Amino acid sequence: MPFDAPFEVSFDFRKELKRSFDLADVKHQAHKDFNRSERLEYTKLRKRFEGWRKAEQRAYELEYDTRFEVASKRLINKAGSKTREFTPRWMGVDRFDGEAIKRQAGRIVQASHERLMAGIDERETKDIGQLLKVCEKRTKQREKPLKDFARATDRRQKKQRRTRRTLQQRQ
Repeated sequence: MPFDAPFEVSFDFRKELKRSFDLADVKHQAHKDFNRSERLEYTKLRKRFEGWRKAEQRAYELEYDTRFEVASKRLINKAGSKTREFTPRWMGVDRFDGEAIKRQAGRIVQASHERLMAGIDERETKDIGQLLKVCEKRTKQREKPLKDFARATDRRQKKQRRTRRTLQQRQ
């Protein structure tokens, strides 16, 4: 069971938005740039990651109670542990609040699940990015002879042929 959550739960919207937009951008580029064989590999990759997402979602739904109990026990143990604070008993604060522990345990379980799903998204972004790099290399190799031929068949007159084109003229 991949449950190893810390007690504090935090959520960073910037990271989540960046992760979502990166994945959407990579998928958009993949639909636009891939040839037939790359598209087949991309389809296999998407099916594999979709299967992992479904398996994790199913495990989360089936094991929620177990994960909740583990998180609750951790929080209860933390609340019941002895501290090095020497305050009189009548001045101290009771650190054991059942409802607060239940809420915190639910948040921990949910955050753990979201971290796993985010990890799947990051891995998918990385793998599709690698496919895009291969596609980019193939595209450059295909376009190189065309650029070389265009340079060799330059139809400028005498002196103009000896001067180099600027970047704007080349494009």
